[in-house]
Amino acid sequence: MINRLSVTARYLEVGSRNPDDVIICSDIDMMSPSSDGRFLHKDGRAYEE
Repeated sequence: MINRLSVTARYLEVGSRNPDDVIICSDIDMMSPSSDGRFLHKDGRAYEE
């Protein structure tokens, strides 16, 4: 998250901490399984480093 404003940004993160949950970013091709915290493309491919 990048805050480009001159004021403090706030955000709310909601989740259950269930290891079966998957975090999906709606605006970019990224998801993250809660079980291991990796960041993947939505088709499951790992991001190249």
